[in-house]
Amino acid sequence: MLQISDDTISHLKKIKQTLMDKKCEAIQFLDLRDVHSYLSIFVLATVKTETQGRSCAKDIDKFMKPLKLAVKRNLVDLPKDSTGWILLDYGEICVHIMTEEMRNFYSLDRLWGDAQPILL
Repeated sequence: MLQISDDTISHLKKIKQTLMDKKCEAIQFLDLRDVHSYLSIFVLATVKTETQGRSCAKDIDKFMKPLKLAVKRNLVDLPKDSTGWILLDYGEICVHIMTEEMRNFYSLDRLWGDAQPILL
């Protein structure tokens, strides 16, 4: 298994703290590098409301955006009537913020069950 860089660990810890501060639940970090050739790290978090999810996404993007980690950074435009799933793509790190309904329906935890958890 490949070692995760200190910078990446630092970014993940900041993301985790933001999610915890925003009262997210079921926060998971998955290392997908050994499971799939072009995926690296997934962060999964459950929110109670879409408003809470948008707030989390905005706070995470505040400190991740200036790092310019991805050539093409995707922050889904955060409409008031979103789908219950927000994806923040920072290249190596993809953050999935989902309502409980979406998290249960898509079950990314189970889909990527072969991935190693990252304990922070």
